[in-house]
Amino acid sequence: MNRSATDTSPGLTTPGSALDAPNPCEHRIGGDALMSLLDASGFPIVGPGTPYINPAILVEAPTGISWATLPAPKASPAQQLAAQQNICVRATGMVEEFCNQPLRATIDIEELQGPGTFRVQNQTNTGITRLLMSRGPVTAIIGGQYSAAAAFPPQWQAIAANQFRPEVTMLGIYGTTAPGASAGGGQAILLAPGWASWAFGRQNALIQVTYQTGWPHGSLTESAAEGDSSVSVDDITGWLGAVGTMYGGAQQETVLATAVTPTVAGAISGPGVLTLPVPLSFAHQAGEIVTTLPAAVMQATILFATVQALTRGATSTAVQSLSGGVNSGGGLSPTALTDAAKDLIRPFKRRI
Repeated sequence: MNRSATDTSPGLTTPGSALDAPNPCEHRIGGDALMSLLDASGFPIVGPGTPYINPAILVEAPTGISWATLPAPKASPAQQLAAQQNICVRATGMVEEFCNQPLRATIDIEELQGPGTFRVQNQTNTGITRLLMSRGPVTAIIGGQYSAAAAFPPQWQAIAANQFRPEVTMLGIYGTTAPGASAGGGQAILLAPGWASWAFGRQNALIQVTYQTGWPHGSLTESAAEGDSSVSVDDITGWLGAVGTMYGGAQQETVLATAVTPTVAGAISGPGVLTLPVPLSFAHQAGEIVTTLPAAVMQATILFATVQALTRGATSTAVQSLSGGVNSGGGLSPTALTDAAKDLIRPFKRRI
């Protein structure tokens, strides 16, 4: 039975575990409290928040939308930027709603009960336990813990990360740790023999796993100058060894992260600094997207944003024809754009 799949947004907890206790890891950055979770290995986790595109990417895309007319004609530049940012956030939500999971890299805490369920199955010939998780692709396992299912509250015993491995090894591009753009990979994790067996009957064990999924993604929290060998981002999840793109318009470039330094000491996600082996070729402004997300995902987000703009009818036109009929124009309809966006991200959709 799937007990929970906890996202890493600040302030969430996993019921029935040590996470219900007062959180000892509260850190302040710029005066704002960042409430972090603790994963099964004791690392603090802070949730990311950058949408999959930003206003700069949206405005540069060939959408045919006059974005200066949002939220209303003669709106101030600040109002226009806020409206565009909100559209990017909502479009990102539409992508994740259709896929039924976030596609950005996340650290997930999930509790399963077994054996004897479709999510927790023992291989009779090897004793290995197959854990079918709720999100994918699984790129790393951080750690886990075990408890007898009959224990209330659970009496957790730590399971080292080396007792787990992804069932399907994630293949990156050019030796990078980030997943490729083909939506490959799997949702299953293999657990070493002895932790969840039939010795004490069906569904006798609780297994809680902290694992990493998805594509590293974030934005710059500080401007970076040409020649800098590090950049500050809002989320370091999955970035170690990954190659991403900095979307700076004409100053776009790729970067490799050879080290990550969290802002919150000991954290494995949230804000931090990426160390680059090759200095930046261009200057970059705070807020620029830094991501490994597949282009198809970003294009789908742009299409969903365009649908929002078209829904208000701002760019639709109707002209009188010579014969007396009415012809309408303006390219694809919102419905057609929505279908196109869904077709792009269908391979990334969660199957279970």
